[in-house]
Amino acid sequence: MQTFIAALIAGLISGIALGLTGGGGSVLGVPLLVYMVGLEMHLAIGTSLIAVGISALVSSLHHMRRGHVLFRVAILMSITGIPGVYVGSYLNRMVSGEVLLILFALLMIFIGINMLRTAKSKHEGEHRTEVWLILTLGAIVGILSGFLGIGGGFLIVPALLWGANLKMHDAVGTSLLIIFINGMAGMLSYELQGRPVDYSITLLFVIGGLLGGVLGARVGTSLSTKNLKYAFSIVVFLLAAYIIATNLATMV
Repeated sequence: MQTFIAALIAGLISGIALGLTGGGGSVLGVPLLVYMVGLEMHLAIGTSLIAVGISALVSSLHHMRRGHVLFRVAILMSITGIPGVYVGSYLNRMVSGEVLLILFALLMIFIGINMLRTAKSKHEGEHRTEVWLILTLGAIVGILSGFLGIGGGFLIVPALLWGANLKMHDAVGTSLLIIFINGMAGMLSYELQGRPVDYSITLLFVIGGLLGGVLGARVGTSLSTKNLKYAFSIVVFLLAAYIIATNLATMV
């Protein structure tokens, strides 16, 4: 029972962060599942990828009603993202859980830095799509999503800002739909490879994520994007430092 409650709370926290930021919120999923719920790293990756994807769909519905989801751009990025997810999930089985956690923490630091950079950016303009950039970033995001169980919004949002020249709220809404597509691709890849996924934990994480995602999306549209990203970056840096310290200690 304690594990189930922890999964529900972990999903709630991850969902709120995802709904608030659109890009980067899903990075909390794996650490929460490992440290709060107690899942093994490889199992946490598959669970997070699927659960965060479903939570992102609900958050994206709120943005769809406001006209902030561009389906053509989402489909374009998914053309290379879906096979990328399969490749990433296949590769992660070759790496130990401790190494994966350290790699994940390093990625979190990169995400935090990227959040700070985009918080300062006021890049908005007339819509145009750089197809080659969207396809390239789609593949990179897919591989990282499959390998580390992340939604990839921290890369998707900048790609949509720069590659499609979208406004911030359009980039956030579209990124949430892409995260959902990557999550479903992750579930399919795990099934095809015969990899285990704890669907009871996934369901509870999703329920918490759905509640948190709706709350985060509603609150996020009325708050300063800049301040949200500054606060989120601080949380990510602290959590990354903890993950690196604890896992390096066990490996030495």
